[in-house]
Amino acid sequence: MGISLSVSNSKLVKTSGESYKVVGFGLPADHDFVGPNGEVMNTCFGAGACRGPCFAKQGRYIMESVMNPRIQNLEESMKDSFVDDMVAALRRKRSYNTVRIHDSGDFYSQQYLNKWIQIARALPGKIFYAYTKALTLDFTQVPSNLRITQSLGGKFDRLVNRERPHSRIFATVEGRESAGYVDGNKDDIPAIEGEIRIGLVYHGVKNLTPAQKAYFV
Repeated sequence: MGISLSVSNSKLVKTSGESYKVVGFGLPADHDFVGPNGEVMNTCFGAGACRGPCFAKQGRYIMESVMNPRIQNLEESMKDSFVDDMVAALRRKRSYNTVRIHDSGDFYSQQYLNKWIQIARALPGKIFYAYTKALTLDFTQVPSNLRITQSLGGKFDRLVNRERPHSRIFATVEGRESAGYVDGNKDDIPAIEGEIRIGLVYHGVKNLTPAQKAYFV
């Protein structure tokens, strides 16, 4: 099957316009797997409070037609050829100048993050962006065309630098607006352009529990 890139994700479609035309790469969310050295790993090892209401673990994301390509992407990502294969796949997408890394899933290891750093460096004419809770990894070598938004709601919230781009989930639009966070639901332009405070209002099909509503106030 090879690498699967998405152009039909509704948010990516909303983001695409005159300035940005976006293609996405996803992994299965919060997925345990055996790593390249035989160790048990998870595609969202930094997940915390977000695990329960995670939008990428419900709705269309749990359909085989959506899940299977993401599992295949995970397998591809562990190959030594992943950097070359991804660069070739993105070069074939000439009309797409922007890449959303992980509409589901996250950076699961330093080795995997380093592969994306190599990919971004090989394609300086494209913009890459990602939300991440994998904040124990080393992002200091990330090139300027790879834009990282730290994501609150994980196990490593203490590491979030709130003076740099970061996001958090809110239970309501009113909560987001009163906290002074820009709208991250409409499209991904705030993440692409490096907004410091991005607010994502929960929109999953599962109702938030009272405890979750209190956390994501």
